[in-house]
Amino acid sequence: MIDLDNKVALITGSSDGIGAATAILFSSLGAKVAIVGRNQNKLDKVAAECEAKSPHNYKPVVIRADFVNDEDVVRTFEETISAYKHLDILVNNAGQSNNKDFLDADALSDYDRTQQINVRSVVRLTQLAAPYLIKAKGSVVNVSSIASLKAYPSMWSYGMAKSAVDMFTKTMASRLAPNVRVNSVVPGPVRTNFVASLNLDPKAFWDGMVEQQPLQRVADPIDLANMIAFLSCDASRNTTGSIFVTDSGALVADPMKASSSNQ
Repeated sequence: MIDLDNKVALITGSSDGIGAATAILFSSLGAKVAIVGRNQNKLDKVAAECEAKSPHNYKPVVIRADFVNDEDVVRTFEETISAYKHLDILVNNAGQSNNKDFLDADALSDYDRTQQINVRSVVRLTQLAAPYLIKAKGSVVNVSSIASLKAYPSMWSYGMAKSAVDMFTKTMASRLAPNVRVNSVVPGPVRTNFVASLNLDPKAFWDGMVEQQPLQRVADPIDLANMIAFLSCDASRNTTGSIFVTDSGALVADPMKASSSNQ
């Protein structure tokens, strides 16, 4: 049974997608949450839904921040602790994919930004949170990607960053044991709003993605939120240092099957 009643959780990247679904689910399970993102309007909508779903009518702490800035990472932690004085769960979900091809003249600048948001902010926030999590015998859940396990040349620095997150998960699971459990969730394709920013037809894009997956579906954000909630509670008390793939079977898809279907 997943029990998060009165647990305090800091969930980054929670203005949309996986983070928003996680914050709303945690709230519905009785947790007190701090939500973080760059878009104030989206944060306000998520906050309202969190409060509406909370059995205790808890209002989230809402923090507008951009993790490209170290100061915002530190401020996020400080505002969370100022409000709650305690921390049980850290969900490192904030992330950003790179856009530049490896041979592009601006590739290194894009690489630096990707590493800052996806890796450095995770390390910094976990470091700040660790004393509180140790005291609470808490949990860290890092949100990774199957790009950490399979090469996607168009997302080369993102894959490198998420590989680093997975190794950070393993090393911190050892370093922070026995008091803090640290695990990674590794999504494949997740039905979020990012397609709109790519000027693609969402229906055509997602229909195509569904056809490629062995389970003939792609994840909804709640699928990942459910896994994060499980790893955050005592139901997973025997689990640390693990990398949990939840990808609709993307990593085991048969490329020959796709080739034959296109002939």
